[in-house]
Amino acid sequence: MAVICIPPLTGLLMDAECRKGTSLTRQEVEKIRDSTTTVSVPDGIAKNMDPFCGYGDIDPQKCWETWLRYRAAVRMLTV
Repeated sequence: MAVICIPPLTGLLMDAECRKGTSLTRQEVEKIRDSTTTVSVPDGIAKNMDPFCGYGDIDPQKCWETWLRYRAAVRMLTV
């Protein structure tokens, strides 16, 4: 089973960082994660969810680490 956030955690974190105007701290990322609704879905369904919706980009269980990697990848694309 995979745990996913509704709405996708990627969008929530990107929006929060944009509103803040600076990088989020680990505590801020974890607070946002802890306030989201999560659901468990079978792995096969989670793998087939639309990647453009942001599902699966950020692992809620390793939120900080995956957020740092995601943010770094996005910044490299915008340079």
